[in-house]
Amino acid sequence: MYISPVHRIEDQSIAIGIMQQNPFAILVSNGSLEPTATHIPILVENSEPIVLMGHMARANSHWQMLDSDSKCLVIFHGPHGYVSPSWYSTRPNVPTWNYVSVHAYCRSELILDEDAALSHLSTMVNAFDPYLSTDQPESMDVDYHRKLLKGLVVFRLIVERLDAKAKLNQNKMEVDRLAVKSRYSNSEIEMEQAMGEMMSGNWPHQSS
Repeated sequence: MYISPVHRIEDQSIAIGIMQQNPFAILVSNGSLEPTATHIPILVENSEPIVLMGHMARANSHWQMLDSDSKCLVIFHGPHGYVSPSWYSTRPNVPTWNYVSVHAYCRSELILDEDAALSHLSTMVNAFDPYLSTDQPESMDVDYHRKLLKGLVVFRLIVERLDAKAKLNQNKMEVDRLAVKSRYSNSEIEMEQAMGEMMSGNWPHQSS
């Protein structure tokens, strides 16, 4: 991902926060014939090194590219939005697109231990649906998850490098940047409201 110096996010904690708040990511591997991509939720462990955990259907041949120490890329998309030249005070200008994105370059490992794989499934469900164990305990039954594992492959990705970018009109005059922020903040579109928050400096917080 090309990142000009003005758009680079240097603070790793901010990048991790963006990843954690936007967990539906794109996992990309370089297949023998063409690149392969899978859209999946990813759990981000703020450890040293950073660890990403996920799983996919065994029927998806992508998992076969995740054998020990294979390289892959995980793309996390934050909020984004169109910018019209008509929003600026200065003239002339061109249309553009503001966005926040993090690319995680990783080496992969398959989780072959059943207990570790079961622990991952439980952790992921609790992360996205913390009340399921109370509302529908049968869906959290260990034996039920053990049956599901036959059709799944669990993997761990060790992050070797993060590239994080926030394109938020930093290269524009302050009057124009504030005009774009105001448009986003007053938008009825949730994604654009999130952009307004980020342009106000309200970045996602990392969790432990």
